[in-house]
This record gives sequence, structure tokens and C-alpha cells, in this order.
Amino acid sequence: SMQPNDPSPPVDANGRRKDFRLASDELSPLIAECLTASGTFRERVRNVSSKGAFLITTRSLRIGEEIALTIPLAGSKATIKATGEVVRADDTGYGIEFSVIFRR
Repeated sequence: SMQPNDPSPPVDANGRRKDFRLASDELSPLIAECLTASGTFRERVRNVSSKGAFLITTRSLRIGEEIALTIPLAGSKATIKATGEVVRADDTGYGIEFSVIFRR
């Protein structure tokens, strides 16, 4: 029952809500200003979406650790500011899940 003005968000094949994802990553890596309890640092991020981001780093972070990110978007004056937590780790860095996101 797709009505022309259906207000519900688009969903993908698995019924999950589609989400914006920035397509800049490969061309111009985004650099995030990161703030954790142990200090501030700058690292590259990829797969930035409204749900989270992937932080490319050799630093040691803990799963569950809180982190605040400020990400200036390449080619625009917009900045994403978000707080979230580390939810997964692999050899190249950490997946961050945003809990609060501010765009400006």
C-alpha cells in the first residue's frame, strides 16, 4: 500500500530503515576530532552515517568507552558533532555507535 505521500522512511530489503551515509570516504578521508576520558586526538573516520562511524586508529580504546567526535564534512561548511560509544573493534580500528548527534 504505497501511497504517494507515505511519510514512513524508506526501508531496505531486510526491512531496516535506510540511513544517510556520506559518500566522501575514499576520495577525501574525513578527520575527526576525538575526545575520550583519556584525552583528545585526531584520527581518520570512514562509514560515517547518522548511526555511527568507524574510527581508523592504532590507539587502544575499550568496548563501551564513551567518545565524542567532531567531524567537519569535506567540501562543505557542515560539521557533525556526536557522542557515542565504542561497540566493536578490529585490526584497523573501532566501530562507534552514536547516541546523540548534532548537525550544524
